[in-house]
Amino acid sequence: MRSVAFLPIFCTMQSKRLVAIVVSISALAAGVVRYFQSPQVAEEPFDAVRWQRLRDQSQLNDPGCVRGGMALALARTDAMSRRTRAEVIALLGAPDEGATETLRYGLGQCHGDWRHSVLVVRRTPGGDVSRATVEVD
Repeated sequence: MRSVAFLPIFCTMQSKRLVAIVVSISALAAGVVRYFQSPQVAEEPFDAVRWQRLRDQSQLNDPGCVRGGMALALARTDAMSRRTRAEVIALLGAPDEGATETLRYGLGQCHGDWRHSVLVVRRTPGGDVSRATVEVD
């Protein structure tokens, strides 16, 4: 009889272990995903001359993250907000891609999986910049 009374406690312990394992694996997977989706570069001050000089290098097959640190600074400080398209182009140069409302500037390979990254400058329909973000291309 004693072993029958022990069975529910054993099942509960096994369930708790299973839940703990699932939670641990989920947290690890989320950390890995966040690592690969986050830029792997330290923020650095924006330098317009250097930004322009590194444009061609950012488009190479294996450039490293040549403009990523400066792009992170632009995005974090909100330095692009409320600028017009003309002001953005005067500061960053012509976009590598983009239409009227979204301008894209190559950064090099800044994410953990070595895909190319871009600074995306989004504008409101009224014309001013609404935000700038660093994303996987």
